[in-house]
Amino acid sequence: MKNSRLFEILYILMEHRGITAGELSARLEVSVRTIYRDLDTLSAAGIPVYTERGHGGGIRLMEHFQLDRTLLGEEEQEHIMTALQSLDAVGAADSGSLLSQLAGLFGRQTVDWLEVDFETWGAGNLEKKYFELCKYAILHRRLLTFRYYNSSGIKSRRTVEPLRLCFKGGHWYLSGYCRNKQAFRLFRLNRIRELEMEEEQFQARQAPGEKDAGGDMSEDMTAVRLRFTEAAGYQVLDFFAEEDIVRQKDGGFEVKTAFSPGRWLTGFILSFGADARVLEPEWLRVQIEKEAEKIRELYRI
Repeated sequence: MKNSRLFEILYILMEHRGITAGELSARLEVSVRTIYRDLDTLSAAGIPVYTERGHGGGIRLMEHFQLDRTLLGEEEQEHIMTALQSLDAVGAADSGSLLSQLAGLFGRQTVDWLEVDFETWGAGNLEKKYFELCKYAILHRRLLTFRYYNSSGIKSRRTVEPLRLCFKGGHWYLSGYCRNKQAFRLFRLNRIRELEMEEEQFQARQAPGEKDAGGDMSEDMTAVRLRFTEAAGYQVLDFFAEEDIVRQKDGGFEVKTAFSPGRWLTGFILSFGADARVLEPEWLRVQIEKEAEKIRELYRI
């Protein structure tokens, strides 16, 4: 509590450059004697605080004082400001007021460098609302229930002990222990519907590491080998990790990776048109061929 009050006194002095002990006492709801003790503590810490008597006097900081000269270096300030802006951008904390205070203390201007838009094209604000609800449930160890649509479009009712929110591959995921499957799972936030937070609280479980969990905990992964033409190069570099890509002599690309199975995978590969070809597995080649034939029939004149 005292450290928080010292910080607030320092901020007030940075803002006003002159205020009486009585005004500080009333503002912070402590005695004048406590204010003077706090000022002694600040002075002992190297903060150049002094009092000026007479009309227009009061408690002041030395002119041109900035917090970074006594406590934090420029790089440390940058890290703090960046971290707070990142939290504010994703809605993890309402840091706007604190950012303004720190900017004043550090003598710096805030740069609006980061924006996170939760809405997918043509979607509403549901994902951001669910993000806030998941965050609260994680911090307060509250159980979540929801209807979930997996990558094959199959829906099921889930009861989950939420562990954390993570951003991967352009999407937000909820990580937690699924009581239905009795295992840790990942749930893509935009596939969650009818999300509700229960009154029941839970004891946090020890989550397995990514290696122990087999990488992606959401689905069983399928090894896939794809061949792309040179024309699809920019898309290949956008979607796949560099270590999974091998450049071919003709300028094309071969990609070895793993996907969670489902109808979405067929659509993803078909989105490359004639610039993508499945080499393995065979069942996926057949599936793509059948889907392509349906499309051809659909547009046959």
